[in-house]
Amino acid sequence: MKIQNVLLTGVLMYSSFALSADTQTQLVTKEQALQLAENYVIQHYGNQTAQAQKPYQIKREGEYWIVTGNPPKVLGGNFLVVLGEKGKLEKITHTK
Repeated sequence: MKIQNVLLTGVLMYSSFALSADTQTQLVTKEQALQLAENYVIQHYGNQTAQAQKPYQIKREGEYWIVTGNPPKVLGGNFLVVLGEKGKLEKITHTK
């Protein structure tokens, strides 16, 4: 997938749930958090890394969504994405 498509998907998806009709910011759902995290991983580490670490693990900790990849079967680490409850990328990292 081209990076332009990934970026456009993220922008369209984020704008589709960021604001409701009454302009109150909505919280990100579990499914939206997973999609946003995957988009960020593809942008930072590439599609191959994102696909190799599926299925992702996700949990809610307070106001944050924590999304991690499963370590690949070969040497290497996994990614960690922390999203704010409104979808803002708070942290992204990859272990070695």
